[in-house]
Amino acid sequence: MLRLPADLMPAALASALFALTAAAQNAAPRPQLHVLHDVRLADASDAPRHALVLRDGRIESVLDVAAELPAGARVIDGRGMLALPAFVDAFTQAGFETPTPVAQQDAPPSEASAVYIDMRVANRKGIQPSFRAAEAFNLAKEKSAPWREAGFGALLAAPAGQLLAGTSALCVTRDAAARDSILRADVFAHAAFRAAGPGYPSTLIGYHAQLRQFFLDAAHHAELEQRFEQGRPGPRPAYDAELAAARSLVRKERRVMCEADSAQDIQRWIKLADELGFELGIVGGREAWKVAAQLKARDIPVVLTLQWGDEPKDPKKQDKQRKKDADEAQEQPPQSKPEGAPIAEAKPQASKPESSPDEKKPDEKKPDEKKPDEKQADEKKHWEYEEPLAVREAKRARWVEGRDCALRLHEAGVPFAFGSGGGHGGELLKKVRTLVEHGLPKDAALAALTSRAAQLVGAVRHLGALEAGADATLALWTDVPTKKDAKVAWLFIDGFPHEYELKAEEKLAGKPDEGVDASGVWDCETKSDQGAQKATLTLQMTPEGEVTGTLVTSGQRGERTVDVKGTVVGKTLVLEGSYTMRDTEVTTKWKVELDGGTLRGSATARGPWGETTSEVSGERKPKWLEDEAAYENEEACCGHK
Repeated sequence: MLRLPADLMPAALASALFALTAAAQNAAPRPQLHVLHDVRLADASDAPRHALVLRDGRIESVLDVAAELPAGARVIDGRGMLALPAFVDAFTQAGFETPTPVAQQDAPPSEASAVYIDMRVANRKGIQPSFRAAEAFNLAKEKSAPWREAGFGALLAAPAGQLLAGTSALCVTRDAAARDSILRADVFAHAAFRAAGPGYPSTLIGYHAQLRQFFLDAAHHAELEQRFEQGRPGPRPAYDAELAAARSLVRKERRVMCEADSAQDIQRWIKLADELGFELGIVGGREAWKVAAQLKARDIPVVLTLQWGDEPKDPKKQDKQRKKDADEAQEQPPQSKPEGAPIAEAKPQASKPESSPDEKKPDEKKPDEKKPDEKQADEKKHWEYEEPLAVREAKRARWVEGRDCALRLHEAGVPFAFGSGGGHGGELLKKVRTLVEHGLPKDAALAALTSRAAQLVGAVRHLGALEAGADATLALWTDVPTKKDAKVAWLFIDGFPHEYELKAEEKLAGKPDEGVDASGVWDCETKSDQGAQKATLTLQMTPEGEVTGTLVTSGQRGERTVDVKGTVVGKTLVLEGSYTMRDTEVTTKWKVELDGGTLRGSATARGPWGETTSEVSGERKPKWLEDEAAYENEEACCGHK
């Protein structure tokens, strides 16, 4: 045995310790052993309680709540919360940008040659099936937070917006290096009737021709490769990554998910799939309910992105409310007097003295007499254009049909999942809750976010179920997620925990300080890294501190009006509102301190980009500036004309 001199022993030990420390620091992190104790696996409040053992990123076992727990585990008290598989976003464009394909991939034509009568040999405009999202995916921590907060543990990062945009990747949403985020590197190919850039093709008929030509070229390329390998006569095949990538499509080894919202486009893709020989899926699907029978018969899955657009007002809302009130009034039993009760005699009314013609009653005004602001409102309404009732009813009906598409597909037995598209997980969950409010069974909605989504993306062994062997990617909820007030308390992704502070809906408790009133029109300014922006708040406050009103902002896209509501407690005003921008929802929240006629605080906006915070300051307009009549009286008192 080799022995070191005594004087070299300390240095050798230090060197070994340093090497071990460096190796430990460079090693991939491993999740801690966790036990989620006292959790429900079903919605019922009296459902049996269980304990989930999470080890090395997997669910090791599902135990009875009274079973002995493994030693050395971190035990989390579930307090009877509902445990569900983490949600799967089945189509999102987050984490990377889809590149524009290089259109011309052959030698440029000679300037001295005659005019070409056909398309160039390697025109690849809109064609890049070789692009892999897995090689470009990198979702920043602040970008992934909205998915985790809404209970999403995985998302399908998909290229979009090209005839053949490339291949999607299934990724987890935990904060990790890109290489540790990829669960499945190649899931679907993605297609659309779109192609960026100038030149051919740029029309729908051109897109069809380009796809047909490309699939014919791919078949010819495969034959040339086979002949070349066998030593048979024929030209040497060119190296073409796009044609090589098409092999898995024509062999139906990879499904092609095609973007289509209209029923007509869905039928176009069905015909192309039959003609070109690829396996089809639909993304978007706003009018998929119109062709539900075809989709069911051919077992074509749909990923609904729930892009409904702005909701048109219901032109029959007032009539429906009147009918509802009348029905409720009819249901109430008439108030009858008990038998034998005396009948009160009608008393003659005392005659009122007639007033003299010159005498004017305190609040008496002529029938056509109106305040100045009422006159202005009537005049403005008179000049506002309103579409015919039939047009408004048709718009409302089309919007409702698009919203209820998931319900119609569920009734027809068409497999579907949900995807956020250009939004994020929080917006997607909110829209799914809207679907449940309007009739979609909650079990069907949850399946489309969990088990059915996992099956669609080919991850049933990992996601979508709480059973031994599945990935430890799950969430603890305070209530069924389809309910508005349900919150995520814990989210585990690959066994790594994310804990969220549970608190009631952020609504301050208490009343306004004496003399504090948020009512009025406030001229405000918001300042952020993007610059300054003007805003106007018009608010009304009740004596209890409840505040409603509008927020009007001015920007590059013109004015935007947002309905806001909130509360005043002490001198603190909290306002919240939301609006739609490019088919995605943006929420805004103001928290300011009121000081007489000024306010100061912060405004937070959350959208697909994440969250931004701005400084807010503002002043309340004097009351006399709000009322035109009072303003004119003030000028008259001062002697101005």
